[in-house]
Amino acid sequence: MKPELEGLLRAYDAFKVTPEGPEAAGLRAIYEAKLDDAAHSTKIRKEALHKAVMQFYPRWVRANLPPGFPKKLGQL
Repeated sequence: MKPELEGLLRAYDAFKVTPEGPEAAGLRAIYEAKLDDAAHSTKIRKEALHKAVMQFYPRWVRANLPPGFPKKLGQL
């Protein structure tokens, strides 16, 4: 997996698993900033990158579950 996409997935995951509040807003801002940086460096539209993150996120979550954790439970 490309490092840019991995970084976006990690930033999105941090935002996604944090309950609503000021911390979630800060993590959302970090995700948006990473999305802007990746869009600028790759010349891909921000919307297209976000769509790619949304597409790969469920598989990335399942792939990063701890050993022995049922993969079926990691589905979103």
